Amino acid sequence: MRNLLLAVVLASPAMAQVNCAELAKLVLPGVTIKEAGPGTRPGVPAHCRVAGVITPEVGFEVWLPTNWNRKFLMVGNGGLAGTINTTAMAEPLRLGYATASTDTGHTADQDGHWAQGHMQRVIDFAHRGVHVTTVAAKAMIRAHYGRAAEKAYFDGCSQGGQEALTEAQRYPDDYDGIVAGDPANFWTHLYMGGHMWIAQATLNDPASYIPATKTKLVGDAVNAACDALDGIKDGILNDPRKCHFDPAVLTCKNGDAPDCLTSAQVESARRIYQGARTKAGDEIFPGILPGGEAGAGGWSRWITGTDPGRGAHMTLGFPFLRYVAFEDPAWDFRSFKFDGVDGFDSDVEFIDAKLGPIFNNMNPDLSAFQAHGGKLIQYHGWSDPDISPLNSVNYYESVVDLMGRAAVGRGLSRTQEFYRLFMVPGMQHCGGGPGPDTFDMISALDKWVTAGVAPEKVIATKVVNGAVERSRPLCPYPQEARWTGTGSTDRAENFVCVIP
Repeated sequence: MRNLLLAVVLASPAMAQVNCAELAKLVLPGVTIKEAGPGTRPGVPAHCRVAGVITPEVGFEVWLPTNWNRKFLMVGNGGLAGTINTTAMAEPLRLGYATASTDTGHTADQDGHWAQGHMQRVIDFAHRGVHVTTVAAKAMIRAHYGRAAEKAYFDGCSQGGQEALTEAQRYPDDYDGIVAGDPANFWTHLYMGGHMWIAQATLNDPASYIPATKTKLVGDAVNAACDALDGIKDGILNDPRKCHFDPAVLTCKNGDAPDCLTSAQVESARRIYQGARTKAGDEIFPGILPGGEAGAGGWSRWITGTDPGRGAHMTLGFPFLRYVAFEDPAWDFRSFKFDGVDGFDSDVEFIDAKLGPIFNNMNPDLSAFQAHGGKLIQYHGWSDPDISPLNSVNYYESVVDLMGRAAVGRGLSRTQEFYRLFMVPGMQHCGGGPGPDTFDMISALDKWVTAGVAPEKVIATKVVNGAVERSRPLCPYPQEARWTGTGSTDRAENFVCVIP
């Protein structure tokens, strides 16, 4: 019976259906199915839940809805993964998608102990786990419904955005459409030049630490300097690259106080905005842009934390560098070297050599994904205090540049035939912040893939206490939304997408 089921899965697109319970007997290479039965998660539509492990340790769940829309949508992870993202699976299921998620080959969430001495776990986390889960999920869909999914999509933000661009670059035939949000695709440089740079800037000298109580002070000063640059005073920087804010305007004149920054804190803020560089001035990773300082999802979460060393840059960065990069539980972040000393290589070079080929997804050549007919939507919050939005801009422009080499003057238009980037003013990391941060990229992607209608804009809303407070169009980069000069600046219909 088990061999028969494998033969069924590998047969023609139209075939006999395998009921939910019988999926437990399905034989797939390297796959152990531990459970197959009705899903019991409250508040979601009826579905068949399949859970198991792919050799050696990649845990997964696949949810197969009773009312299937004949499409598959896999969701991504966050941070250092380690859990199956059942929360994110719920919405695709409500929309009729068969959906899946993986723990990427380890269980422990943000605790890095799982990686030390286990290179296969590192590889599974970096790229293999999502791919093998994709292959297995497609086979289960085909067996259960008696037909293959007509379209396959992937959706992830942050580390899930890294997974998304991993799929487009390393496994271009897996998906017909991909949404990559705030992606951590330059992984090693984010951890070194993002997390570690900020840790050293704020913690090497205790006097440099900027307490959470001062983040609103910095945010207010940024708005005072730059909010009106786009013609509207609304607490949103349309393009913070135009904001040349100097935190020195907040320098204390009579010692430390709640309404000012000490000289050490000013220098710390400058380093955060500048981004990681070598002593020679070469950029390691771009800096955090002005505009994302205040609020629950701003600097108080990512940079300062509730106490020194508790910002998410540290709580994410330290475990990865300690257990994955250096494999040393006693490693101290203060020892990290951004430049070589006495002829020895820097830690940047060491980690790039060891982990760059496994983790980094900066290859601008997406020709295989394009040839497969794939469509890619990327988005990034301009006010992201975790992953610099310039990372997304830099990667997108590298693709445009490569496409332009084959057709001079047409790099952007050729890129936008299959790949569009949407920068989100005022949005912090994957959501939050003063700007509209709720939008539907999946519907835009589905329409692009199935009907060939590329997204010329996507409407974003700011929802407060269940009500829409503000709406804006998100425009394909390099366009931005500009107010027409009439009507409310809180309504999307009063904005047009233009080249700035």
